Amino acid sequence: MDLPTYTNIWRIEKRLYKLYDLRLPMPLPIVWIGVFVGVFVPWSLLLVLVGVPVAMPWHVLFLVPPGIVTWLSTRPVIEGKRLTELLESQLRYLGRHNDLDLVEVRAALVGAGLGRPVVVLAGGQVDLLVHDLTG
Repeated sequence: MDLPTYTNIWRIEKRLYKLYDLRLPMPLPIVWIGVFVGVFVPWSLLLVLVGVPVAMPWHVLFLVPPGIVTWLSTRPVIEGKRLTELLESQLRYLGRHNDLDLVEVRAALVGAGLGRPVVVLAGGQVDLLVHDLTG
């Protein structure tokens, strides 16, 4: 069961409606523009180094692949997250402190097909505070 969360309720997507006097055919999110430029520049350099001409029929080869990559990378992939958000959350997960608790260990063993563990060792630490009540 998926429960909706409202953590991104205050994140407003910024869009460009026109560039100076050029009116865009549709409002473009700034993230889309950034991804397109970030893909277009290396892709164009690669094509120029390979020797693809920028002449009329070949200009499609310069524009369409970065456009497709931009469109695919800004679509929701998993859990309603875009590709960049998914990668960011996965990197955050990998960077966290990896103390597995008992539930995660059992779930990992059952998920790996090893069945239920016969013996599970768990460690812990108990700190006791002793107060002197005599005076």
